Amino acid sequence: MSDKKNWNDHEGTVLHSVDGFDVIDCKLCGFKHIIPIPSEDELRKIYKHDYHVKDKPLMLEHQLEDREWLDSINDARLETLEKILGRAGSFLDIGSGNGFLLSQAKNRGWTVKGIEPSDKAAEYSYSQGLDVDCAVFDQECANRLEKFDVVHLGDVMEHVPSPSAILNLCNHVLRSGGLIAIGVPNEYTPVQKILNEDMDVRPWWIAPPHHLNYFDKESLEGLLSRHGFTPCHSEVSFPMELFLLMGKNYLDDPKLGRDFHAMRKQLELNLTKSGNRAFLDKLYGCFAEAGIGRTMLVIAQKNFEQE
Repeated sequence: MSDKKNWNDHEGTVLHSVDGFDVIDCKLCGFKHIIPIPSEDELRKIYKHDYHVKDKPLMLEHQLEDREWLDSINDARLETLEKILGRAGSFLDIGSGNGFLLSQAKNRGWTVKGIEPSDKAAEYSYSQGLDVDCAVFDQECANRLEKFDVVHLGDVMEHVPSPSAILNLCNHVLRSGGLIAIGVPNEYTPVQKILNEDMDVRPWWIAPPHHLNYFDKESLEGLLSRHGFTPCHSEVSFPMELFLLMGKNYLDDPKLGRDFHAMRKQLELNLTKSGNRAFLDKLYGCFAEAGIGRTMLVIAQKNFEQE
């Protein structure tokens, strides 16, 4: 597909069309996103009530099942932030979900705060004794907050109508020289393109209206650089799409997907618990060099002249 489309000020080549939405490689934004972009009110309803209740009803159950693995991931992420920052400090998690990362950070000596639009997820966080506001991270919310050493957004930027606006708000609540950490799905990878274009596998990673934006390392780092941040670290997770190349179609079989997820978990836990986390990082670094990895994390420092 090579048609070009315009929507408001957004213009780009159409990459895919799904459920009445087009994914364009947007010249204005510098990353791929859907058009039309849903309104703030439409998205607010989805994430306040529907996402954890109707769309992701088993999220908490799966996270509790994955607790040991999630703790190991969160510890590694927090250790990376502590090394770059030089210490533990104040930590804001935007889209804090059920609070697992906040809980880990608190245990490691960080002062933590969460912002979570889902009332169900926020209620669970309250039950764990965490300081979480059930709110959307907007200008009004940002104005109520103090300055933080680290702002973390995990699985957030793919959902928001204006990533640029979110980064401007993050600048507002982040101390000069502080860190922003953004975790997003890694999309339009070489493996995804092979599966879709050469093997006729549907573009499963396109999921409007929940996923509005589609990043790779270059586009995410470029966006951060244009908003007053200097990228200083990146990493990827296991490229689950490799199972599809092996002929294992987990897309239409959620149980099979959980089985493969369990294999990935065991790989990472075995290497971590045996003291070989450095080898795991090196292995995933090779995946990153090939442009693959199901998700990616980019950490960037707020430029000191930004206030």
